[in-house]
Amino acid sequence: MKNTIKLRNLDEVEKELNIITACKKSQKYDLTIYQIFDFLATSIETSIQSAGLKSAVGVWNKFVGKYKYAKLISSGTYTKANQIFGFPNKTETGDDKSSEIRLKTAITAFRLHSGPFGEHPIYGELDKKQWEREISILCGFLFGYLELEGDERLRFNKEKEAKKEKFEQIKQEQRENSYKKSAQQGREGAPNKNQNNNRRWKNKKKNNFKGNKNQGGSSAK
Repeated sequence: MKNTIKLRNLDEVEKELNIITACKKSQKYDLTIYQIFDFLATSIETSIQSAGLKSAVGVWNKFVGKYKYAKLISSGTYTKANQIFGFPNKTETGDDKSSEIRLKTAITAFRLHSGPFGEHPIYGELDKKQWEREISILCGFLFGYLELEGDERLRFNKEKEAKKEKFEQIKQEQRENSYKKSAQQGREGAPNKNQNNNRRWKNKKKNNFKGNKNQGGSSAK
Protein backbone atom coordinates (compact mmCIF):
# COMPACT_ATOMS: atom_id res chain seq x y z
CA MET A 1 0.00 0.00 0.00
CA LYS A 2 1.28 3.48 -0.90
CA ASN A 3 2.25 5.70 2.01
CA THR A 4 0.52 9.05 2.41
CA ILE A 5 3.02 11.76 3.33
CA LYS A 6 1.67 15.27 3.85
CA LEU A 7 4.23 18.01 3.33
CA ARG A 8 3.27 21.68 3.68
CA ASN A 9 6.40 23.56 2.63
CA LEU A 10 9.92 23.19 1.27
CA ASP A 11 11.43 22.92 4.75
CA GLU A 12 9.42 19.74 5.31
CA VAL A 13 10.27 18.53 1.79
CA GLU A 14 13.99 18.90 2.48
CA LYS A 15 13.73 17.14 5.84
CA GLU A 16 11.89 14.24 4.22
CA LEU A 17 14.39 14.16 1.36
CA ASN A 18 17.24 13.96 3.88
CA ILE A 19 15.57 10.95 5.49
CA ILE A 20 15.13 9.31 2.09
CA THR A 21 18.72 9.88 1.02
CA ALA A 22 20.04 8.59 4.38
CA CYS A 23 18.11 5.33 4.11
CA LYS A 24 18.48 2.32 1.91
CA LYS A 25 15.54 2.54 -0.45
CA SER A 26 13.79 0.66 -3.21
CA GLN A 27 10.80 1.30 -5.45
CA LYS A 28 7.36 0.02 -4.52
CA TYR A 29 5.65 0.36 -7.85
CA ASP A 30 6.56 0.95 -11.49
CA LEU A 31 8.34 4.24 -10.83
CA THR A 32 12.08 4.16 -10.26
CA ILE A 33 13.96 6.35 -7.80
CA TYR A 34 15.52 8.15 -10.74
CA GLN A 35 12.09 8.93 -12.22
CA ILE A 36 10.69 10.26 -8.97
CA PHE A 37 13.56 12.66 -8.31
CA ASP A 38 13.82 13.68 -11.95
CA PHE A 39 10.09 14.34 -12.32
CA LEU A 40 10.02 16.48 -9.18
CA ALA A 41 13.08 18.44 -10.30
CA THR A 42 11.46 19.09 -13.71
CA SER A 43 8.24 20.30 -12.05
CA ILE A 44 10.11 22.76 -9.84
CA GLU A 45 12.27 24.05 -12.68
CA THR A 46 9.18 24.56 -14.86
CA SER A 47 7.65 26.93 -12.29
CA ILE A 48 10.58 29.29 -12.93
CA GLN A 49 11.51 28.62 -16.55
CA SER A 50 7.96 28.96 -17.90
CA ALA A 51 7.63 32.52 -16.59
CA GLY A 52 6.80 34.96 -19.39
CA LEU A 53 5.70 32.29 -21.85
CA LYS A 54 2.39 32.71 -23.64
CA SER A 55 -0.46 31.23 -21.64
CA ALA A 56 -1.89 28.01 -22.98
CA VAL A 57 -4.67 27.98 -20.39
CA GLY A 58 -8.06 29.24 -21.58
CA VAL A 59 -10.34 31.51 -19.54
CA TRP A 60 -12.68 28.66 -18.59
CA ASN A 61 -9.79 26.39 -17.68
CA LYS A 62 -8.33 29.13 -15.50
CA PHE A 63 -11.57 29.26 -13.54
CA VAL A 64 -11.67 25.48 -13.21
CA GLY A 65 -7.98 25.49 -12.28
CA LYS A 66 -8.59 27.78 -9.32
CA TYR A 67 -11.30 25.42 -8.10
CA LYS A 68 -9.03 22.39 -8.51
CA TYR A 69 -6.20 24.14 -6.71
CA ALA A 70 -8.46 25.05 -3.78
CA LYS A 71 -9.60 21.42 -3.61
CA LEU A 72 -5.99 20.20 -3.62
CA ILE A 73 -5.01 22.55 -0.80
CA SER A 74 -8.07 21.51 1.19
CA SER A 75 -7.18 17.80 0.99
CA GLY A 76 -3.44 18.38 1.38
CA THR A 77 -2.53 15.52 -0.94
CA TYR A 78 -3.10 14.03 -4.36
CA THR A 79 -5.41 11.04 -4.23
CA LYS A 80 -4.67 9.61 -7.68
CA ALA A 81 -1.71 9.67 -10.03
CA ASN A 82 -3.87 10.75 -12.97
CA GLN A 83 -4.49 14.08 -11.21
CA ILE A 84 -0.85 14.98 -11.86
CA PHE A 85 -0.01 16.57 -15.19
CA GLY A 86 2.62 14.59 -17.14
CA PHE A 87 2.79 11.77 -14.60
CA PRO A 88 5.17 9.03 -15.89
CA ASN A 89 3.29 6.10 -17.40
CA LYS A 90 6.23 3.78 -17.97
CA THR A 91 9.39 2.76 -16.16
CA GLU A 92 12.62 4.56 -16.99
CA THR A 93 16.05 4.07 -15.48
CA GLY A 94 18.84 6.57 -14.93
CA ASP A 95 21.46 7.80 -12.50
CA ASP A 96 19.80 8.05 -9.07
CA LYS A 97 22.53 10.25 -7.61
CA SER A 98 22.41 12.74 -10.48
CA SER A 99 18.63 13.06 -10.20
CA GLU A 100 18.96 13.55 -6.45
CA ILE A 101 21.45 16.39 -6.96
CA ARG A 102 19.23 17.92 -9.62
CA LEU A 103 16.25 17.88 -7.26
CA LYS A 104 18.20 19.54 -4.43
CA THR A 105 19.54 22.15 -6.86
CA ALA A 106 16.01 22.88 -8.13
CA ILE A 107 14.74 23.38 -4.57
CA THR A 108 17.57 25.83 -3.85
CA ALA A 109 16.89 27.71 -7.10
CA PHE A 110 13.21 27.99 -6.20
CA ARG A 111 14.05 29.40 -2.77
CA LEU A 112 16.31 32.06 -4.27
CA HIS A 113 13.92 33.02 -7.07
CA SER A 114 11.62 35.91 -6.15
CA GLY A 115 9.65 35.94 -9.41
CA PRO A 116 8.06 36.01 -11.81
CA PHE A 117 6.65 32.48 -11.92
CA GLY A 118 5.05 30.64 -14.81
CA GLU A 119 1.54 29.25 -15.01
CA HIS A 120 0.76 25.77 -13.82
CA PRO A 121 -0.62 23.59 -16.66
CA ILE A 122 -3.63 22.63 -14.52
CA TYR A 123 -4.07 25.34 -11.90
CA GLY A 124 -3.13 28.39 -13.95
CA GLU A 125 -1.47 31.45 -12.39
CA LEU A 126 0.21 30.76 -9.05
CA ASP A 127 2.42 32.97 -6.93
CA LYS A 128 5.50 31.70 -5.11
CA LYS A 129 3.64 30.64 -1.98
CA GLN A 130 1.02 28.77 -4.02
CA TRP A 131 3.68 27.07 -6.13
CA GLU A 132 5.48 26.00 -2.96
CA ARG A 133 2.31 24.39 -1.59
CA GLU A 134 1.70 22.52 -4.85
CA ILE A 135 5.32 21.36 -5.09
CA SER A 136 5.28 20.21 -1.45
CA ILE A 137 2.11 18.20 -1.96
CA LEU A 138 3.53 16.69 -5.16
CA CYS A 139 6.74 15.69 -3.35
CA GLY A 140 4.75 14.10 -0.55
CA PHE A 141 2.76 12.04 -3.04
CA LEU A 142 5.78 10.80 -4.99
CA PHE A 143 7.95 10.17 -1.92
CA GLY A 144 5.28 7.71 -0.86
CA TYR A 145 6.30 5.51 -3.80
CA LEU A 146 9.60 4.67 -2.09
CA GLU A 147 10.22 1.81 0.31
CA LEU A 148 12.75 2.82 2.97
CA GLU A 149 14.84 0.66 5.28
CA GLY A 150 15.72 2.09 8.68
CA ASP A 151 13.16 4.83 8.14
CA GLU A 152 11.38 4.32 11.46
CA ARG A 153 14.57 4.74 13.45
CA LEU A 154 15.45 7.98 11.69
CA ARG A 155 11.94 9.32 12.20
CA PHE A 156 12.06 8.35 15.88
CA ASN A 157 15.32 10.26 16.40
CA LYS A 158 13.92 13.23 14.51
CA GLU A 159 10.74 13.31 16.61
CA LYS A 160 12.73 12.82 19.81
CA GLU A 161 14.87 15.86 19.07
CA ALA A 162 11.79 17.90 18.19
CA LYS A 163 10.10 16.96 21.48
CA LYS A 164 13.27 17.78 23.43
CA GLU A 165 13.49 21.23 21.85
CA LYS A 166 9.80 21.88 22.52
CA PHE A 167 10.20 20.81 26.17
CA GLU A 168 13.18 23.13 26.66
CA GLN A 169 11.25 25.99 25.07
CA ILE A 170 8.28 25.43 27.41
CA LYS A 171 10.56 25.35 30.47
CA GLN A 172 12.25 28.56 29.37
CA GLU A 173 8.90 30.28 28.89
CA GLN A 174 7.77 29.12 32.34
CA ARG A 175 10.95 30.53 33.93
CA GLU A 176 10.48 33.85 32.16
CA ASN A 177 6.81 34.07 33.16
CA SER A 178 7.67 33.23 36.77
CA TYR A 179 10.35 35.94 36.84
CA LYS A 180 7.98 38.53 35.35
CA LYS A 181 5.26 37.60 37.84
CA SER A 182 7.63 37.90 40.80
CA ALA A 183 8.93 41.26 39.58
CA GLN A 184 5.40 42.58 39.15
CA GLN A 185 4.33 41.43 42.60
CA GLY A 186 7.42 43.10 44.07
CA ARG A 187 6.51 46.41 42.44
CA GLU A 188 2.91 46.22 43.60
CA GLY A 189 3.70 44.95 47.12
CA ALA A 190 5.17 48.13 48.59
CA PRO A 191 2.20 50.44 47.81
CA ASN A 192 -0.28 47.91 49.17
CA LYS A 193 1.66 47.66 52.44
CA ASN A 194 1.68 51.44 52.92
CA GLN A 195 -1.98 51.61 52.05
CA ASN A 196 -2.83 49.05 54.73
CA ASN A 197 -0.79 50.95 57.33
CA ASN A 198 -2.65 54.17 56.51
CA ARG A 199 -5.98 52.40 56.86
CA ARG A 200 -5.05 51.02 60.28
CA TRP A 201 -3.94 54.47 61.39
CA LYS A 202 -7.25 56.02 60.31
CA ASN A 203 -9.28 53.31 62.05
CA LYS A 204 -7.31 53.81 65.24
CA LYS A 205 -7.89 57.57 65.15
CA LYS A 206 -11.60 57.09 64.54
CA ASN A 207 -11.99 54.80 67.53
CA ASN A 208 -10.29 57.28 69.87
CA PHE A 209 -12.63 60.02 68.65
CA LYS A 210 -15.69 57.95 69.47
CA GLY A 211 -14.33 57.28 72.94
CA ASN A 212 -13.89 61.00 73.61
CA LYS A 213 -17.45 61.68 72.46
CA ASN A 214 -18.88 59.10 74.84
CA GLN A 215 -16.91 60.54 77.74
CA GLY A 216 -18.20 63.99 76.99
CA GLY A 217 -21.78 62.73 77.05
CA SER A 218 -21.33 61.13 80.46
CA SER A 219 -20.04 64.35 82.01
CA ALA A 220 -23.14 66.21 80.75
CA LYS A 221 -25.44 63.90 82.65
